[in-house]
Parts: sequence; structure tokens; C-alpha cells
Amino acid sequence: MKNKSNLKDKTYEILKSKIISGEFKPNFRLDEREVSALIGVSRTPVREALSKLEQDDLVTIIPRKGIFVSEITLKDINDIFQIRASIEPLLVNFSIENLQDKELLRFEKEFSMYMELDSISPEDAKKLDKLDNELHLCILEASNNKHLIKLMKNVYEHNARIRNLTKQNKGRRSEAIKEHLEIVQALKSRDVEKAQNAITAHNQNSRIGFLMNIGNLNI
Repeated sequence: MKNKSNLKDKTYEILKSKIISGEFKPNFRLDEREVSALIGVSRTPVREALSKLEQDDLVTIIPRKGIFVSEITLKDINDIFQIRASIEPLLVNFSIENLQDKELLRFEKEFSMYMELDSISPEDAKKLDKLDNELHLCILEASNNKHLIKLMKNVYEHNARIRNLTKQNKGRRSEAIKEHLEIVQALKSRDVEKAQNAITAHNQNSRIGFLMNIGNLNI
């Protein structure tokens, strides 16, 4: 039973990674046999993984037609940022006293380093996206609220998927670095109001940036 569960989890994580990274693009048809051959597992864990991905809203199962990677719509972007705008200021309040100075100093150092660069290479962009994810997950985990953690991890995965499929404006990239640095510095000083205002402004600007680029989704 344990081996069967491990195969399902492995298949789920591989497929989820390919969808979030943009390797499997919206409306891409997922054939169970082809996925089985690609991952090297039987069709049973593939079927179970696809069912779980449907629950995550990452795939859409259409009877008699097939299984497809879910589309990204204008409503998806608005829904994601509606949740982030409501929840992330609360997360700051729940997390701020639990955050480790050592971690915050690391984030401050790394975001400051990118602030000093004249241009951001594709490799730098990937590292920045990873750093962005790490910061938001660090705040989330420090809330010590398992229900919020489960909810927001799914939201962040959808957010990352949209970002990976969107050609981000260079100016917006620079602004985002500055905004993350402001969030970190407010957290480091344990200034709840300042941190909440910084994360709210970041969400508003990110939402606008995504909406401006939805026509340039790399699909």
C-alpha cells in the first residue's frame, strides 16, 4: 500500500510541476498512456494523480473528450489576488513574531543584491522567482495555521503558474524586487502596519502587472 501511495504522490508531483512551470500549457491534452510511459508508472497512479490535480483546479476532466490542463482566465487572476489581498495582511499579523531574524536577513541581503544589478538575466529571473516563492512561503509557514497553509499553498501554486506563463515587463520586475525588500525590512523591524501596507501594495501592483500581460500568456 505504501509503495502504491508513493507512486501516486510521485506522479502527482511530477505532473503538477510540469503544469506550474508551463511545460504543460493550458488546454494541453493529457493522455493516460502517454503520461504512464513518460513517468514510468502504470496507469493507476496516473489516474489517481490526475483526479487529485482536478481537485486542485490544475486539470479539467471532460467526459468522452479527455483530460486537459486547465485554462487561465481573467477571473482566475482576479480570484487569486482577491484571496491574497484578504489573507496576506492577516498572515503578516499571525507570523511576524514567529519569523526568524536569520531568515529575514537572508532575504534582505538577496533582494538587495538584485537591486544593485543593471539588468536581470533569464537565470537571475528564475532565481528571483524562487526567492519570491520562498519569502511568501516563509511568512505563510510562520503563521502556524495548518488550514491557512493548505489554502494559500494552492493559491501560490496557481500564482506561480500564471507568472511562469507570462512575459513579465522588465520595469515590473525591478519594482517587484523593491517591493519585496520593503516587505522584508518591515517584517525585520516587527512593524505590523508597515509590513501589511507593503504586502498590500505589492499585491495590487502584481495584479495590475498580470492583467496588463494576460494577452501575452505564453500558451
